[in-house]
Amino acid sequence: MKNQIADIIHHHDRFEIITHEGPDEDAVGSSRALAHALNSLGKSVRLIYPTPIPEPLLFTAEPRQKKGMTPEISILLDVSDVKMLGGVNPQGTVVVIDHHRTQGDFGSAAWIDPQKSSASEMVYDLIQALGVDITPAIASNIYMGIFGDTGGFIHSNTTPRVFRAAYELTKAGADPNQIAYRLKRTRSVKYYHILCMVIDRLVQSGRIFGSYIRYEDFGAVRATPDDASGIVEELASLSGAEMVVFLRELNPDTVHGSIRSKSADSALKTARAFGGGGHGMAAGFTQKGRADELIEQVIEEGLKWVSKV
Repeated sequence: MKNQIADIIHHHDRFEIITHEGPDEDAVGSSRALAHALNSLGKSVRLIYPTPIPEPLLFTAEPRQKKGMTPEISILLDVSDVKMLGGVNPQGTVVVIDHHRTQGDFGSAAWIDPQKSSASEMVYDLIQALGVDITPAIASNIYMGIFGDTGGFIHSNTTPRVFRAAYELTKAGADPNQIAYRLKRTRSVKYYHILCMVIDRLVQSGRIFGSYIRYEDFGAVRATPDDASGIVEELASLSGAEMVVFLRELNPDTVHGSIRSKSADSALKTARAFGGGGHGMAAGFTQKGRADELIEQVIEEGLKWVSKV
């Protein structure tokens, strides 16, 4: 399927690249890297993010865009469900590139590979299939995406191939020190205000820990929901936690849940019960409601799937 998508790219000229709402390191890195590659092939390209890119992720090189054109091909990156597009409607023939396990097929061509660490790793493979040189701009964006989705090379999706890719990307111009510093060492004071509230509300049931942040809490510390990015990874470092659940209100009646687990598929099965998806041990969902009312339900669902050992 990778080669089929490469052929599609070679035989068309106008593209849009769309990723999911709440774009993370992988969404931003993979989309910008692929857009740079399309630029080098002389293609017209525009990038669409259903919600704005968080400010901390704006440090990588941005590709050229041609926003006034009508795309022939819409490439959906890091998107396992059309609901993740936040109401954005693709304008061209849909091609999907994703590393999450999906529950339905969409798109005229879909390359889905749950064995890959990230959409960025898949874009790295695709760019090589396209015969495009890996420039420093491409390398930096892909490295950011891989670093983000492996949790800084901590998660179980950190494979020998991931390290090989990181090595090659560094040789091609990615600066691993700068990227790690920008992603891990530039937290705002607002982030820590939010973290304090989250820890204060921490609840435990068995080996599951959960907490939440309300929409009005952001206003109290002059923050936004983006300022809570990364909180779930902090919770995942709790000693003895088999699963952690973090609920973040995006507005007064919409909750985004992030789940991390150590048991195979337990995070995914829990997220699916609330209409979400993802990886076996890292998954999420978005649902109507309030976080303080939902947290106990998510933990109760998680108890069905975590290891009892």
